Amino acid sequence: MQTKRGVPDAFLRPSDEFSPMPFWFWNDDLSEAEIRRQIGAFFEKGINGFVIHPRMGLPRAIPYLGERWLSFVSFAVEEAARRGMRVILYDEAMYPSGSCHGEVVKCDPAFASWCLALREGEAPKSGEIPVAQSCRDGRTNTLVSRPSGGTIRGVHFGEDDGQPDAPRSADLLNPAAVGCFLRLTHERYYAALAPHFGETILGFFTDEPTICGRGCNDLPWTPGLEADLRQNGLAENDLFALFSEKKTEDAERVRQIFRRTVRERLSKSYYNRLADWCGAHGVKLFGHPAQSTDIALLRHFDVPCQDIVWRYVAPGDGSGVTGPHSTMAKCASDSARHRGKRRNGNECFGCCGHADDPFAFTRDDMKWYLDWLFVRGCNLIIPHAFFYSLRGERRAERPPDVGMHSAFWNEYREISDYIKRCSALNTDAVNMTDVAILCEGDRLPWRAAKALFEAQIEFNYLEEELLREANVHGGAFFVGNNAYRVLVLDGAGTDDAIPERFQTGGGIVLRYNGETDFAETVRRNSETCISLDTHPMLRMTHFKKEGSEFLFFTNEGEETIETTVRENVGFVLDAETGSVTPHTGETFALRLPPRKSLHLILESD
Repeated sequence: MQTKRGVPDAFLRPSDEFSPMPFWFWNDDLSEAEIRRQIGAFFEKGINGFVIHPRMGLPRAIPYLGERWLSFVSFAVEEAARRGMRVILYDEAMYPSGSCHGEVVKCDPAFASWCLALREGEAPKSGEIPVAQSCRDGRTNTLVSRPSGGTIRGVHFGEDDGQPDAPRSADLLNPAAVGCFLRLTHERYYAALAPHFGETILGFFTDEPTICGRGCNDLPWTPGLEADLRQNGLAENDLFALFSEKKTEDAERVRQIFRRTVRERLSKSYYNRLADWCGAHGVKLFGHPAQSTDIALLRHFDVPCQDIVWRYVAPGDGSGVTGPHSTMAKCASDSARHRGKRRNGNECFGCCGHADDPFAFTRDDMKWYLDWLFVRGCNLIIPHAFFYSLRGERRAERPPDVGMHSAFWNEYREISDYIKRCSALNTDAVNMTDVAILCEGDRLPWRAAKALFEAQIEFNYLEEELLREANVHGGAFFVGNNAYRVLVLDGAGTDDAIPERFQTGGGIVLRYNGETDFAETVRRNSETCISLDTHPMLRMTHFKKEGSEFLFFTNEGEETIETTVRENVGFVLDAETGSVTPHTGETFALRLPPRKSLHLILESD
């Protein structure tokens, strides 16, 4: 719906659909009265949904998925339904997902996670299975597979990393183990809450499934993986290259095939099974894989997500555009764009307090992270986390609290409204770019991306697989709703035929070389770039929604940015206040203090 000559109703009156959906840490003795009180407090602040997350500090008198646990979950879901709120069920206690608090391994010890390890100059130990042997210079080295000994973080005190009761992690590459996980977790929730599935209950959140579990530094494995590797062209003896520090072309080939084989196996045994189960029960699969750059695995999610934790990116240090983690927001949003997914999310703010005080996290900090996400296309905010309780040592378990125990809780209605407006505008929109950066299934180049971000050139990450399958017409490659004419290579790509096909079809291939004029070379070859005076700390996205063209600008720096946008601007939208200001003229003087953002609606020709 359009109002005010092109200002979407989604901005003026955003739906509760676009509410933040915080992780709600259930980490103490629970009561219906307190659950009702906290849900009411959320609702008053414009928070119209939540993720029920079992968390460290839950008393042993409330065992995970026992009758008392399910009774409290049912009560919370009923309370949410009464208020028209929505709920996402978290599928583990606590994380990483896939083990049902160790119950999968208790059902069958053979379901425990496995790994691949190198034994140098020594025979395999008890319980280890030889995979390959190499004799050189009188020494025998053996590759062995073995139970990884990995664990997950549990929900009761004494079950954390390295503690005696830490639950055993399950073999996510074993379909039988994953089937057991679904029976123990998803089926039990469905039996208790079936009438709410697809209505109040939106779906399940699966959290960074980790093949070896926590506490194991060896490579992922499962019995029988040898057959998958041979099918992809690797013999057992090739696997010694995985443990070599050599960076030869052959060693890199072995590593890529190994990673791809494991990813394909995980897709079939874990992600496909979860997605199929959710689809058959009328709910969606939410969540994120273990790595920030695992873009290929996001295809299995109805709502692909990633997570900002541990200040992987942070204000003031340049990390927002530097390093692999700086790609995570576009990892999720670009996967959603290309695969036709309406929403994409980010589990954000976890352990993002100040370096000298992990509990210190301000509204100013939150605004920086929100803008970092929104300008990269995120449209579902999953705050990490709202703590049920801060009693005793619970306060120190992955702080800060960014909910009702935060210093800015009284201002949360304004924050919720900002999240809703920006999320609504980012939904059902098409970002306007003909520039793609080629990426692998688990590696997203960041150096070329940094150059384009700092020059305000819109781009999307494009997986090799999707480009290989893209339709070609008129010199453009069509993927989803985007048409690409410029393909950027930055160390990614294992198949030369992919960029060659792009060029043969009339596209332009540019290889990032670190030169200072690279962004201007892209600009000269692109037909979609906005005309403006660039600034290295200015971020911009250009998208179309409901027939209107939008520019969204944010300031990722610590100083005020003043620049000129040489485009006809019709309206200036401030998503913090909800204000709409008309504008006329062929240029727009953009002034953005730190932590400030603006949407501009361009006048149509």
